[in-house]
Amino acid sequence: MVPAVVTALSFAVMLLVIASFIWGAWRAYQRYKRIVATQSRLPAHPLDRHVTAILNMQDGQVVSVESPPPLQGFSLPASWYRRRRTLVSLGLICMVLLALSVQSGLAGETFHSITKSVETTILSYNKPADVNTPARPLPQTASMLVVRVDSAATNQYYSETQRQSWMYSSCSGIAMETVMNAYGRHLIAADVLQVESDLGVWNVQLGLLREGGIALTAAHFGFDTSSGHNRTLQEVIDTANKGAPVIVSVRDSYYYPNGHIFVIRGGDDQYVYIADSSLANFQRMTHPMFVGMWQGFSAVLTPRTN
Repeated sequence: MVPAVVTALSFAVMLLVIASFIWGAWRAYQRYKRIVATQSRLPAHPLDRHVTAILNMQDGQVVSVESPPPLQGFSLPASWYRRRRTLVSLGLICMVLLALSVQSGLAGETFHSITKSVETTILSYNKPADVNTPARPLPQTASMLVVRVDSAATNQYYSETQRQSWMYSSCSGIAMETVMNAYGRHLIAADVLQVESDLGVWNVQLGLLREGGIALTAAHFGFDTSSGHNRTLQEVIDTANKGAPVIVSVRDSYYYPNGHIFVIRGGDDQYVYIADSSLANFQRMTHPMFVGMWQGFSAVLTPRTN
């Protein structure tokens, strides 16, 4: 929805610039016609368009020759072009800003980031540094070792036929694979998806059939699972920042038409940082964007020690 709106706005800016050019040229031409009409009502100049030249005589001798002035055609003044250059520059700036806003994922996110940076810079001169800066994942923990997996990657499946069939519903298996590999396992998507299928908690058409399927599948690989709908966003971020990546599910949306499951690897007071296996490949989301899609479900996998 957002890219479509931004594309429409960019198209509208371009049309306004073109319309301004046409309107300005038309008005200049109308002014020119009025001037020509006014001049045509004045007494004819001795040197009109029918006269080739006038010879000025004195004592029977030609002393000078007058030629009629050349006819002036319609042309736009230099000031007209200067005004239009300013308009084109403003239009291009608007279109670039709109394009940047799409690239960031949300139309408002780019502008929010800019204003946030300016605000932070200004405030930094007026107060001492805050030692309680937003937490980030602790070094050498699973959250720091999370590596994004591409659901369309050939090396994630046992065969090309399986890849083409499974890749569109593989997010639950890849989310678990991502977390378990961060703890030192060496799995591919097909390893986890096959177990999900054998347990009856996943199929190719619908993906994960029930949330409890994550705990059942993780147990097969030697992981305990703490899952449910009782964690707040701040608790999810704190858990990931302490070193335990969190699996979450989001509802159907513009970016995920059939819903999605991905991994939260950390966060701060503005963003959640994620590992997203989909084509969208979000690396971060603002809190409002994430909460708007989040279904409330979260799961934390912990390797068994025995």
